Amino acid sequence: PRSTLFPYTTLFRSSQFIALYPTDPQAPDATNWLGEAMIQQQNYVDAAAVLVKGYKAFQDSPRAADLLLKLGIALAGAQQPDASCKTFGLLSTKYPDTTTAFKSRLHQEMARDKCPG
Repeated sequence: PRSTLFPYTTLFRSSQFIALYPTDPQAPDATNWLGEAMIQQQNYVDAAAVLVKGYKAFQDSPRAADLLLKLGIALAGAQQPDASCKTFGLLSTKYPDTTTAFKSRLHQEMARDKCPG
C-alpha cells in the first residue's frame, strides 16, 4: 500500500522535476503524477490547472489520454460537471485507441458524472 506521505512527496518531486526539466521526455509523466497527487488531496482546482497546462504542452505524448482523464476527474471534483463531461467526450474522440481497461475507467467516470453517451 502507498504511504500516507505519497501525495506530499509526489507533489514536491513532480513539481520540482517539471520546473527544472520542462522538456524532458518524462515531464508528461511528472505532470500526470502531480495532478494525481493533487486530486488525492482533493485540491481539484489546482489539479485541473496543472493538468490542462500539461495537456496543452504534451498532447502528442503517450501520456496525453491520462492527462485528459485526470483533468476530467479534477473538473468533476471542482463541481464543474459540464466541463468534466466535455473533457471526457474529447478524450473519447481524440484517443479512440486506448486500452479496454482505460475505456472502462473512462466510462465509470462518465457514469459517475452523469455524462451523456
